[in-house]
Amino acid sequence: METINLVTSVLHQAFVVAVWCMAGLALWRGAGPEKASALTLFLLLFIDDVYHLVFGPYYPLQTADPWHVFLDTAALVSFVAIALRANRFYPLVLAAAQLVSVIAHMVRIGLAEMTSLSYYLLYVMPFYFEVLILAGGLWRHHQRSRRIGPYREWRGTVTRSPPRPVT
Repeated sequence: METINLVTSVLHQAFVVAVWCMAGLALWRGAGPEKASALTLFLLLFIDDVYHLVFGPYYPLQTADPWHVFLDTAALVSFVAIALRANRFYPLVLAAAQLVSVIAHMVRIGLAEMTSLSYYLLYVMPFYFEVLILAGGLWRHHQRSRRIGPYREWRGTVTRSPPRPVT
C-alpha cells in the first residue's frame, strides 16, 4: 500500500509541476482560451492543495466529499463556459473529462455499491487527462499561429446585414 501511495504522490507532484509550467506557458504564448483553461486547471489544483494542507491529505472514497463535489462542479462550469465561446475543439474535451469527474461524484452519492477504486479512477484521473489535453491544445495553438498567424480566439456573434429590398 505504501508503494501505491508513493507512486500516487510522485505522479501528483509531477502533474503539479506540469500545471505550473503550462499555466506560465499559456500566459506567455497562449491566447484567451488557453489562458482561461490553464487558469481553471491551476485554480483547481491550487485550491485543492490548500484545502488538503488545512484539512489533511484525506481523499474519502467511501462517500463523496462535498468540497470535491463543489470544486469539480465549479471547474465543469468554467470549462463549459470556455468551450461554448472558444474557437477551439480541445475545450470541449476538457469539459467532457471534467463531466466524468462530476458524474463520478453523483454516482458515488447515489450508489453505495460503487467500489472505491472505480470512484478514485473516475474522479481523480480525468484531471491528469485534462493536463495532457491542455498541453496538446497549447501545442496546436502554437503550430496554428506559426502557420497562419493571428486568428480568432473566441466565437463571436454572427452579424447579419438586413435583407436588401427587391427592386
